[in-house]
Amino acid sequence: MQAIIAFPTDIQSTRKGFDFAAASVTGVDIDPELVQQAENSFALRASRVRPATSDSERIVDYFPISVVLEHGYRFEPRTNIASQQDSELATFPEWPRVSFFSGDWVTSANRATEGPYDVILALSVIKWIHLEHGDDGLVTFFRKCASSLAPGGYLVIELQPWKSYERAVRPGVAPHFMESFRKLKYRPETSFSALLQEHGLHLCNESDALPRRISVYHKA
Repeated sequence: MQAIIAFPTDIQSTRKGFDFAAASVTGVDIDPELVQQAENSFALRASRVRPATSDSERIVDYFPISVVLEHGYRFEPRTNIASQQDSELATFPEWPRVSFFSGDWVTSANRATEGPYDVILALSVIKWIHLEHGDDGLVTFFRKCASSLAPGGYLVIELQPWKSYERAVRPGVAPHFMESFRKLKYRPETSFSALLQEHGLHLCNESDALPRRISVYHKA
């Protein structure tokens, strides 16, 4: 399951390098091993940043990877995964301010991941939430997205078509979801926009430039 990434309400509007000038980022994933991978990747990237000086701004991807590997990380990734759900795994003091959490965001009561956010990205994740929690869980997820967004915020989702659901429950992939799959009434192609609109999120843009459609919903 991919991470839910959310930007808080003090995000800047201009893009600098590859960080989009985000003030901070929160990453959530149900799989602690994937959270650890994300933390390791970010520790490497954060270690390559040249800090700002009195004469210049910080520079992203300034130090080569070989330099970090030879001389060590500026920010060491943690190696011990916390066992409890929704525990904070990493908070780095410099750019970008990133926190990773392990937990099921749909059912989590962790206040550190409640927002408000300017942007929520849900990429390659909604299908698994739907299969895990059923139609009621999907509605809960959409409701939580709406409540976690600041007014004027955006929800960006990757539309995983119904055919991908059918592939997901095949033997060798995730057949344990078959019973749940058979009970689903909502379909991504026909139901999602209406469900999101019920929670105040309105489709404002779409793109088919990638293999799967990317849809952007706006909270008025």
